[in-house]
Amino acid sequence: MFNLRKLLISQRSKPTLAVIGASAAAILSSGLANAGAWVPKQGEGYNKLAYAYYEADEFRGDNDNFSEFIGENTSFYGEYGLGNNFAVYGQLLYQSLEQTDANNVKQTNNGFGDAEIGIRYQWQADPFVLSTSFLAKLPYLYDEDDDLALGNGQEDYELRVLLGKSLNQYGYLGAEFGYRYRSGAPSDEYRYLLEYGFSVNNNLYLRTKLDGVLSAENADSNASDTNANLLVVPEFDSGKWELTAGWTFDSSSKNKWGLELTYTQDIYGKNTLEGDSIQLGLTRVF
Repeated sequence: MFNLRKLLISQRSKPTLAVIGASAAAILSSGLANAGAWVPKQGEGYNKLAYAYYEADEFRGDNDNFSEFIGENTSFYGEYGLGNNFAVYGQLLYQSLEQTDANNVKQTNNGFGDAEIGIRYQWQADPFVLSTSFLAKLPYLYDEDDDLALGNGQEDYELRVLLGKSLNQYGYLGAEFGYRYRSGAPSDEYRYLLEYGFSVNNNLYLRTKLDGVLSAENADSNASDTNANLLVVPEFDSGKWELTAGWTFDSSSKNKWGLELTYTQDIYGKNTLEGDSIQLGLTRVF
């Protein structure tokens, strides 16, 4: 939703700054950082290069052999306006993982995770923004047979409906609802996201969101969870709360560089890790 942000940045007489919705979704999960309902104009776009650290020492599920999970990732997210209300977007992730069991035995792995690419179309702007998106997750950059694999190893395809509403000087609201079809043994998923953002001044903005996954409970009954990575179990529910503070260095320039600091916490779920993460990102709106 950086188009809205860009508009409000230019209105210096108003203390408003709609926060860019292109932000990293759940850290170290396979979910792509969605860009919100607003679609950039032709030739405009958004980039984010980020580093994240995630740590969990609890597992919400039946696993007595777990002690600790630590993950670090470096991610690049980009989106670009194609014109005619279309935009393409995608993310690439490099991960370093370490998982320790109850006997203090460690497993490690590092490399690229799932690549994700999508296309989004904005149907209307008033009285609220309405868009739809299609996303593909591609598991071609890692070995799914690794003991601590970097992903599930199957293609995912997701359809999503995105809603956005400007509250003018009070910021904006966003909501997203989707269904992710998973081509392999893992369960399909219902996806949902709620967010609110507002500006403090022309440079500082804040954003909070709830990012959730609800299993469709249709995993292959013959599927065996041979992957030790507890972030990519075949069937799970999760809810993550995110709080972001961002700073734009020069809101008057065409290329707007900034920094974002994001804290994410696993607040509920089933058959999933319970931890939190910190992410620092360099952003560019153009």
